[in-house]
Amino acid sequence: MTRRKTDRRTIITKGIIKDALLELLKKIPYEKITVTALCKQSEITRATFYLHYNNIDDVLDELLDDALRLTELDAIQPFSSSIFNRNIENEKSIEEMNPDPDALLPACQRAASNPKYRILFLDESLSHHMLRKLYQIQKPQRIPEIMRTYHVNEWEAEKIFLYILHGNFAVNKSLGWEKNEDWYHIQKVIKRLLKP
Repeated sequence: MTRRKTDRRTIITKGIIKDALLELLKKIPYEKITVTALCKQSEITRATFYLHYNNIDDVLDELLDDALRLTELDAIQPFSSSIFNRNIENEKSIEEMNPDPDALLPACQRAASNPKYRILFLDESLSHHMLRKLYQIQKPQRIPEIMRTYHVNEWEAEKIFLYILHGNFAVNKSLGWEKNEDWYHIQKVIKRLLKP
């Protein structure tokens, strides 16, 4: 992969290209977006695009990195009152479920909650790509965590992590990535079912 410079102009141009991809996703499925359409939306030339990216997948990867980086920052301040202030009953049931914010708000849910990046999660053609990216980013932290918590070997922890990741993703996707009453309810039910 080519090492690209990151001066201020480059950062601004890349931001324009990423924002243009998000705008196009509101109208066109990812698999139908072309470099030509992206350049037109960005108001840049193809040469400028290729100066910064090798292909559209590189733009998507960077967008996912941005979304997940924000997710990790959110996880540092786990229980901001804005997340759980829908009503007192939900707050109590959520806290009773598990005080661990990662169990409550998986990375995919926290990233999808950000209005800027939500469109990425709504595009059906991106699910496989997003799961792969989420797995790559979270694997180094989650696998050892699962090994310690459940006293399993690395291979077992990897399979458990895949199960948790794909399950969380599927449930959130089926609910349209909305943290609504149904989301709170199913989190409670899943927690009850998974209790040893």
